[in-house]
Amino acid sequence: MKIQQDVYFDDLEPGHELPGREYGPLTIVDTVRWAGLQENWQHLHYDRDWVREHDGLRAFIASGAYRQALLMRMLTDWIGPRGWLRKISIRHTHPTFEGDTMRYSAVVVKKSPDPADPWIECELEGKNQDGRQILTGRCTLLLPPKTRLNTGAT
Repeated sequence: MKIQQDVYFDDLEPGHELPGREYGPLTIVDTVRWAGLQENWQHLHYDRDWVREHDGLRAFIASGAYRQALLMRMLTDWIGPRGWLRKISIRHTHPTFEGDTMRYSAVVVKKSPDPADPWIECELEGKNQDGRQILTGRCTLLLPPKTRLNTGAT
């Protein structure tokens, strides 16, 4: 994986696209590990035959929390250790099934007018390998300024 360069508040403007990330394809190992971590024993996340018979689905699905965790990983990898994920809101619009990939993207839509409070807002989107939207959202990220602000402290 390519090492991320430092990201600074000063260098970003609305319209800036964050580097996207792709995860998958989704496997039973992914869903069973996550279900175990969450203590979420619903058949929906690991039992192909059960979901076909009881839910009419073609295969098991990823939990929403798993998909969100991958999206937050994309964001926090990009902002690095000096950035901060202040707030995130997600809406799931379509399931991620066994064998699907998850492709996440983000674009800056708003920037703080005050460099002393260096935040940006991003619109978030997830799509599967067929281009079908699987989630949407919005987040607020805090980023370091490129130059140290003069606070007047001595």
